[in-house]
Parts: sequence; C-alpha cells; structure tokens
Amino acid sequence: MRKARLLTNSDDPNARRRKEILLSGLSVLIEKGWRGTSMIAIARRASASKETLYNWFGDKAGFFGALIRENASELDQALPGNFAEMALEDGLQAFGEELLRLVTGDASLALNRTAIAEAGGDATLGQTLMAEGKEKSLPKLAHWLSLHMTLSDPAEAAEKFVVLVKGETQLEHLLGVGQPLSQEKITTQVTRAVSDFLKLYP
Repeated sequence: MRKARLLTNSDDPNARRRKEILLSGLSVLIEKGWRGTSMIAIARRASASKETLYNWFGDKAGFFGALIRENASELDQALPGNFAEMALEDGLQAFGEELLRLVTGDASLALNRTAIAEAGGDATLGQTLMAEGKEKSLPKLAHWLSLHMTLSDPAEAAEKFVVLVKGETQLEHLLGVGQPLSQEKITTQVTRAVSDFLKLYP
C-alpha cells in the first residue's frame, strides 16, 4: 500500500504536529474504517492527548473534515497557480495527472469510502467531502479554462474534463479491484482524456 500523501513541510511546529496527527488518524481510518475509528484510537496512534484532539478538531466528524481539507489542499496546489503560464494542453495534462494520483491515493479512497458507508444514515460526511473537494476545485479549474478557451459554460467543461480523467479508474479503486497506477499508466490515461476533451471543445 502506498504511503498516504498528506503531510507537507512547515516551519510551524504546531502545524507540523497537527499534520502528523492527521496522518495518524488517516492510518487508523484506512485500517479500521469509520465505525472502528475513535478519537481515543487516533490519540493513541499519534501519541497525543485526547484534549489536544478535541481542542484542535472538536469531534470525530470535525477530524474527518480536517482530513478532507488537508487532502483537498494537495489538488488545490496543482490547480492554476502552479501552471497558470502553461499552454492549454500542458496545463490540462499537469492538472489531470495530479487529479488521478489524488483520487486513487490511499487518503482519498479512505475518505470517499467513509462518506459512502455513512450516506445511508447521515449525509453530513458526504456533504463535507463535496464542499471541501469538488465544490472548491472545479470553479478554479473552470476559471483557468476560461482564460485559455472560449466556453459558453466553463463549469460544465471543467466537470467533463474531470470525468474524462477519472473514467472508471476511481470507482475500480474504491471497490478494491483497481490495479496500481504507474506513472506511465497515469500519463497515458490523462493524455487520452486531454485529447478527448479538446475534441469536445475544439
């Protein structure tokens, strides 16, 4: 299993410690699932006090939301700010590869499986996942596309590109039947998605 990509460098000891705790909580979530994950289990795994967890995150749902925001920030970092000056095709390729790596990564899969598992009884986790993920990243991608293309509906175009990039791959990985993606496979799949997208929006 690939190591979850969640930690980022920081000069702030508190921020660094917070991210270490989030990574520990993510490992518990991956191993035990939502119902088997408790704040006590997270505290033990992170060698942290329960008081620290409750002060920083509130409750388990708050911790889940923090995990989502931290995971989503990786995709956010791959959005236009990092390739604003790239040509359209190069920018789409760069964003698409980062997106595909993210949605098939351990963190994203664990968070999505958790939201799906709870959806029948409580949609709160799914709503948080949507609000912190798609609802933040898509408008930024849409804006970037509007700077490079003449589009009647940039938001619709952005969503179609994301769908083309993910294909059935995310679903296969959520179901546990997807094969590990090499960089070559990621590049090939995204290159095809970019080509198909540019045919739809010439």
